[in-house]
Parts: sequence; structure tokens; C-alpha cells
Amino acid sequence: MANNAPRQQDKPDTDASAERRSTVEGFLANLFADRFLSDSPATPADSAPSPLPTTNVAFLSAEADLSPLSLASDPRARPSAGTAAPQAHMGSPPVDVVFCVEDTVGLKGDKLSVGVVDRCFGDVDSHSPRPQRDYGEDIERHDHVSTDDFDKFMRSGIPPKGTVLVSWQTKYKTELIPEARLELLDRALYVGDIVKRTFKDPMSGTVIGTKAVCTLFPATMFNPANIHQALSEDHSIRVVPAEELINVHEYVEGALVVYGDWVGRIDQVFDEVAVKLANNSVVVVENPEDLEYEDLMIERLSVGDSVKTKKGNLRRGRWRYGAFDPNVRPQGTVVETRTVWIDVRWLTRRIGPGALEEHEEPPARLFTDEMEDASFRIYDAARSADISLPFAANGTDRSYQVAEVAVGDRVRFKDIAGAAVKYDGSVTLPNGYPQGKVTRQVRTETLGYDMNVFHVMQTHTKVTVQWQDLTVTEDLSPSLIPDPNVEDDDEVWPGEVICTKEEAEGPGPDVPWTSRPAKVGIVQAVKSHDRLATVRWFENPTIQFLDEDIIPPSETGNLCEATEDVSLYDIRSTPSLTRRRGDFVLVHPDSIEPQVLPNNLQGPSWFGEVIDLGLDGKITVRLGAADPTLDVRVPSERVTLAYSSDMDNLGMEGSEDDDEEDSDEESVSDFDSASFNEMWIEYEGMDGEPIEGNEEDWSTEDEEDSDGDISMPDLVRSDDVATSNTTPDAHSDADKAPRPPQAQSNGTTAGEETNGALHPPSDAIPSTGLEPFLILDTPPPDDHQYITKSPASSSSSMRRIAKEHKILRTSLPPNIFVRTWESRMDLLRVLIVGPEDTPYEYAPFVIDFYLSSDYPQFAPEAFFHSWTNGNGPVNPNLYEDGKICLSLLGTWHADERNESWTPGKSTLLQVLVSIMGLVLVKDPYYNEAGYDVHRQAQETRPSSALYTERSYFRTRAFIVHALTKDVAPFAEELRYLYRNEDEGAPRLLDKAIEASKAVLERSAQDNDDERDGLRRISLGATVMLKRQVEKLEELKAQPKAS
Repeated sequence: MANNAPRQQDKPDTDASAERRSTVEGFLANLFADRFLSDSPATPADSAPSPLPTTNVAFLSAEADLSPLSLASDPRARPSAGTAAPQAHMGSPPVDVVFCVEDTVGLKGDKLSVGVVDRCFGDVDSHSPRPQRDYGEDIERHDHVSTDDFDKFMRSGIPPKGTVLVSWQTKYKTELIPEARLELLDRALYVGDIVKRTFKDPMSGTVIGTKAVCTLFPATMFNPANIHQALSEDHSIRVVPAEELINVHEYVEGALVVYGDWVGRIDQVFDEVAVKLANNSVVVVENPEDLEYEDLMIERLSVGDSVKTKKGNLRRGRWRYGAFDPNVRPQGTVVETRTVWIDVRWLTRRIGPGALEEHEEPPARLFTDEMEDASFRIYDAARSADISLPFAANGTDRSYQVAEVAVGDRVRFKDIAGAAVKYDGSVTLPNGYPQGKVTRQVRTETLGYDMNVFHVMQTHTKVTVQWQDLTVTEDLSPSLIPDPNVEDDDEVWPGEVICTKEEAEGPGPDVPWTSRPAKVGIVQAVKSHDRLATVRWFENPTIQFLDEDIIPPSETGNLCEATEDVSLYDIRSTPSLTRRRGDFVLVHPDSIEPQVLPNNLQGPSWFGEVIDLGLDGKITVRLGAADPTLDVRVPSERVTLAYSSDMDNLGMEGSEDDDEEDSDEESVSDFDSASFNEMWIEYEGMDGEPIEGNEEDWSTEDEEDSDGDISMPDLVRSDDVATSNTTPDAHSDADKAPRPPQAQSNGTTAGEETNGALHPPSDAIPSTGLEPFLILDTPPPDDHQYITKSPASSSSSMRRIAKEHKILRTSLPPNIFVRTWESRMDLLRVLIVGPEDTPYEYAPFVIDFYLSSDYPQFAPEAFFHSWTNGNGPVNPNLYEDGKICLSLLGTWHADERNESWTPGKSTLLQVLVSIMGLVLVKDPYYNEAGYDVHRQAQETRPSSALYTERSYFRTRAFIVHALTKDVAPFAEELRYLYRNEDEGAPRLLDKAIEASKAVLERSAQDNDDERDGLRRISLGATVMLKRQVEKLEELKAQPKAS
């Protein structure tokens, strides 16, 4: 729909700059006008504040924050490339507020309460079970959350829909509370984050800069246990830019450090703590870990915190002032913290011949001597460049600033003397309230300790966003939402280096296991709705990969002038070439032109942070550990990733002992036991002797079940599977279908030899005329995944396998075909024809199974044959490496809704029915772990449609593969299913072509119908589907085999 909002007329750059500055200043002045003040008029404070037993801080409401200002300009106006200034977009958040993890929230009707969201319904990553383990105090239940919902949350860790878990910063509690009781105050967004305006908006953007203003309160007066409305305007300092502040701690966990030629990340810090007691004496306590905090939510002590301890911890301490007095209570106020050692996880070392000869990494624990060494530096990501570059060609200001301040932080002013002058109480905000006053506490009055420490009560953040269409805007962070498709491998953004999925032809370097992309280019812009990218290709790149690693020497070379629109599904970004804003990288030797580096440069010029992606293939790196700090531009292939925030999640998976309760388990089968009284084939053990079995042999001792982890439901009754969607309607009449040739022991047709199948059943499945289950006397195919596994040898296993075969013979649903071998009855290969009205319709899926000697004590092993050529999975539960993710197979945790493998109850048929009915579904997006609860959510439909459309065209390639490759032992079955044109034959190849053409025709129509990914797809997906249709039509045109 066209946007008809009025647009501002173009103005000279100077006028536009002044107008933006005036607009922002006016916005900031109004931003904190009401929430931090009492309801009565206020007068500027002109005297130094004294410590109070209670604290009053009122917090900014969403309404007071966002409603005063509305811009006349259309926030969607798109400047042309080269426009230097980003647009301001400061509208209110969406009417339907979405709460996210790390959001700052306030309590409606209570201006004194502010907290941070720890868990929400929509964030699957926050759903680890038993949340109480993460908190020292008991999680509380809001009155409007039912006891049943609360109990379920305390087990599963998933907040009920419409609730969030909040850690209140102004109270000593963590609470599960309805979203309706909260208002969104601020949203934590960081450089490199991918955001959208709404879930339904196809276009996303990258946060390229953040700015924040804060409300501060003197830390020595902050007492969250006793907050009430009294004199807040005398002590709060409002609208303080974050760049004026620094964290009170010099060393913080997660910070990057450079030591010599090594880069590392601080994992742990240890502080010595000085405490002032009631008699004005000061002691550095013997063991800071024995200090008890008044605020249980404190993770690290700071100046101003109240503590208590045992007298022995004081007596054995180092006394700075006074001496130990047993009559003085062992409690006081922290006046100083000093880091004495840090634990560092070393990440990588400098690249190139200029590095030191010593390759051994530094010690993991560094003490004061090492931290004071001249070669040791802390990387300050919030530091601006002393020497910056001009605006980028696409209008991005590379001199952006990064706000690294969060609610609850303890901070100092970088220049406390300047702050006392600037915030002198004389400034009055437009509504008549004071901005606040900084009263500097001189050290002569505080025993020489710097007590000018402030508590961050609230932040309000603006972010600069570069959108996929190359426009740049400034937005309030609560008006944006994190993009749920951020992990989509098919998404790209401007400035990224991409490669075609097609391999280069012709001679290349003769290096085993390497690959060369046909083309390498730079994304100029993305047409999100159409799933197309505008790309400039490099002329003659010499890029070669070993797996995902780039092999030197690799060069991108010069860019062509022309651009080309390509499908997002035809290209890929590569970890070794594609850098993201916020990545920390090693700059290769001789990558920076010498004239760029100042003569007085000190510190490492080989390590920095990516702050911009140029459209010419060069990236901008800020050398933040160098002095002076400067920005440099280097080709993307001339840097190596040292650290990314994505690395924080590696190795952090929950342990399997998280399970707490046994899952509810029911048998999946509804079979009549009387039908199994007689064996239809004689099974022999490995010694050739017949196996005798009784019904009690069917049951074995049940294993311990586990639950507690979220998984997709994968256990259903066989009669619950909707076979109407699994059987193509064109071949439901078995009487009209001629019987196809049966597979034989040597691959010949039944007319040549009839002993290929051992004791076949008398009746075939009527939907196709094919035998659902056969035991072949041919050897298993060499490409069976488990061909090298030891055969099952125990009598109990063989008896159980025999019974499994009996069930498969009589109870297989339509379009599932199972083959096993007389010589290896522990091996099976299964062919499943994808159900209609799903992205898998008419496509063949082949799965190998292995029943080990421990079967059925352990679930069968399964391997899915993926034929996507590494271009991406077709289902969240079917991995490209062959793994099938199901709790019934033991490859995913079971929970109270889903059954794990249970000896004596679970069967191979259950597994097959689960795959057919619960994996190969219409909306596979929701098969992703934890996503099923969002199935009815409108905001997830666009993401689901994108997943469905790529699953659809990728599985068309499965048909091509199956009909052009030898997929033993299903060659005859595949020919009959797809290529036989006799009356009554399934003719699945024709159906697949017709269905695909119908999708293309509907997708070409210019209407406003919502794309579902199955009946209507994007332009980028049609490019891929047309390609597959051409291949299918080529197959159809080929002569039929006689």
C-alpha cells in the first residue's frame, strides 16, 4: 500500500543539520520531563544533598516518553545514496507492544518501579527449564498469574503467553508478571543487531550506531529496599548522554584485552574491597567473597553498596584507617574496589611475520604487574575515533558512537568537574522541572576516596539503522523489534561479501577438498519483499575455500560497474569473507597504507572492530586499542575474525540432567494383538537356527524416561495421521492400477525372475499397487549408511526385529515403503513420498535405519539422505548431515507432551508415522525446537512462509535426484510412481510439474494476497522453482525405460 504521508522539502545541508539538532534536543528535553519527578512542582536544588534513609526515583512512562514529539516528515522517506544524514524516526512503539529479553520496563501505576525482562514467551533461547536455579531469591508470582501457570513455568522455564519474568531493579525481587501490567521504557539494542519495524515487515535493518541518555542517582543514597515519593528532583540527574560516563569498574567480564601479540576475553575478575564502618574506620576485608550484600541481585560490589560480614573477616583485613574494634558492628559501605587479578580466555594471536617469536599464549590468570604492563590494553568499544574517515558513499557516518550503559550499572562521569559545572541545577526542562544537579563530593570529605559514583536508574536509547534498501534512519529503540529471521542463512545485508552457490567451472588450483565459487560480489541493496539482492560482482576474483575457510592467497580484485538482481536463494555469505558490524578482527600485515597511520601511533594497529561495510568491498575497522584511535579501510579478505558475540553461545548448551519429571508415555500403536499370533516369515538367527518367540518376548524392561526439555511432538497414534493428505487422489483406485514390476534379488523384473522378494504378502497397498514391505535376497546397497555396522546377533534382538517386520507388513500407512534384506535384517531402507498440501508433496525421502544388538533397549539409529547439495535443510528436524531430530529416536529431549523411546512400547512404525505425520508437515517452520507454541501467532507467519517456500523448491530437486541417480533398492518403485503413464498409475512427475506451474502462475499475479510459501511464493523463490520445473520437464521428455 502506498504511503501518502507528506514529505518535507529538501533543505540545504546546514539547515537540515540545525533542524535535526533542534529536533533531537527538543525531544531529549521532553523525554524525561515527567517520569522522574514528583507530582508537585519543583524548584532547582541549590544545596549539597545529604545521605537519605530513603530514595525517591520516578521512572519515565512510555506515554510520557513517546507522545510529546511527532515528526512531520514521513519516517519511510528514502533518501538517495549519498545522503549524509540519517532520518529521524521517533514515533511511538507499535500499539501491540512486544516485550523482549533485556527490555527495561516499568510498572503501570507505579512510577517508582523499573525492571529488566529476563524471560519472555517469544524468546526460545530464554526457555531453559527450572528457572529458580538462576536466582538467589525465590521467584514470585504476580496475583494475576494463576498458580497452575506459575507451577508450569517453574518446571519448563517458559513464561505463559502474555507474561514475562522481570528482575526489578528497585525492589529485591524477581517476578512472573502479566505484560498488561507493564509498560516498555527502553530496549537493549547493540551494534550489529538485526531489527524490523514490525514482524510482518519483510525488510530488516542493521543497527550501526547507538546513543543513549540516562537518569542517574547518587549511589551512596540509593536504597531500593525503601523507595518512596520524596524529593527526587533534588537528587536525580536527567538526560545525561551515555558518552559522558564510564563504568565504575575498569575491568569487567566480557571485555576484550590485548596483551603483547595476544587478544583475549575477560572471563572472571577478583576485586579487593575496602569497607567504611560506622566509626569512620576503613578496612580492606580479608575475603571479599564472605561479604553479604543487602541487595541479593548485585552481581559485583561497587562503591556505595551496603555490606555486612563476620568480624573475623574484618580483623584479619588490612586497615587503611583506624583499627579493629570488636564493639563496632561488622557492616558498612563499600568505598573502593580494586581489581587484583583477572582470568582471561585467550582467543588468538597477531598474524604475520611481525609477531613475536614466542607462540605460547600468556597465562590464563593475570595479576597487577601484568595488567600494568605497557603492552596490556583494554579494548574500549565505546571510544570514538580520534582520526575518523569521511561519510561513506551510502550515507553512513563512520564516526558513530556506541552506548555501553545499562540500567543498574554503577558509573562515574569522565569529567566530574565538568559535570558539576554543566549540571549545576540551573537548567529547567521545557515543562518547568529541573534537569538536576551534580554535587561533587570532594575527597577531603570522604577520607580520600572517590565517592562520586552514580546508579543508572533508567536509559533511553536511540539507534541508527541501515535498512536493506540502503536507507538510514534514527529510531527510538522501543519502536523496533529484533528480527526473528536473524539466523536465516538466506538473508543478506548491504556491504556483505557473497558468493554464488554455483561452483566455478574450468581449471583451478589442484588442491583436494577445496571449492571455488562461480562468482563473488558485494551486496548493494536488498529487495526484501521479492527476496532479491542487487549485487556488484568482482571481475576476476581468486577466492578458494577449504570447507568454510578461505585459502590464501585469495583476492577479490576489482568490482564491475554493473549491478545485477539475483535471488537470495542463489547466493550465500561465507564466515571467512563476510564480516558484520561489531565483529572484532585481526588486520593482516601490509593491509593498511603506511600514510594512513600517524607517526605517533602507539599500541596495536593490527586489531580492531568492524564499524562499517563499504559497498566497494572494503570494510572500516576501528583500531580501538591504539592511541590515537583511528579508523582504517581494508579489503574484507585482509582481516580474520578474532571474536564475535555469537561465540558467547558456543558450548553453552544445557546439560541432559536438566530433566526433572518423567514424561507421560502412552503406546503409539493401536494394533490388535491377535493379528500377531502367527509369524508370516520364518526368521533365523546368525547361526542359521530358527528363532522361536513368545508374546512375552515383546516386552523388555523399560528404561528411565527423561523430560523437561522442549521438543516438537513426535509421537502420535497411527490412526491419527491424516492419510487423506498423504495419498494422492489420482491413484486411490487400486483396481484400475496395473501391478508394477516387483524388485528382485538381482535387480531384474518379475517377468525374468520371481524370487526377489521373500514370502511377499498377498495384497499390496491399494493406493499405489506397490508392496509396502519386502525382504530382499540381494545384498544391501553399498551406500547404506550403516552397511559397515556389526549385524545384530542376539536372539532377543532378532525376535524383536521379527515382530517389527510383522507390524510393518500389516500396518504401514500409504506412501511409505520399507525394504530390508535377508542377509541383514537389522538394516532397513525406507522410501516416503511427501504428503500433498505440504512443501514436500510428491517428493521422495529416503531414510536408512539400523537396529543394533542392543535393540530395543536403545532406539534405532536413523540417517536421512539429504539431496540439497549443501544449499540448506528442508526441515528443522532433517539435518543436511543426515541427523533426524526426534525425541522418539533419542536425538532430542522428550517432555511431558512427547514420548521418548521406551523398550517394550515404542516401535519402528511409530518412528515412521511420526516422520510422515509430524515432520513432513505443511508449516515446517514450527518444527524448530520451541516454536510450536507460536503456531497461531500472526507475527510468525512471514517467517513460516519463507521457510516453506524454500523447502518447496529444494524438495523439487529431490525428485530430480531420485530419477537420475541409482537409489537402490527403489529403482523400480520410483519409475512406477513417477514415470509410468499407464492408466491408474500415480504419475507423480506430472503432478509435481503441474503443481509447481500452478504455484508459479499464482505467484505471478499482482494482488495483495498474503504469501504462504506453498501456494504463493516470492519472486526470488520463483527463480529457483522455474529452474527445477525445467529439469523436471526435461526428465518427462526423456524416453521411458522399457
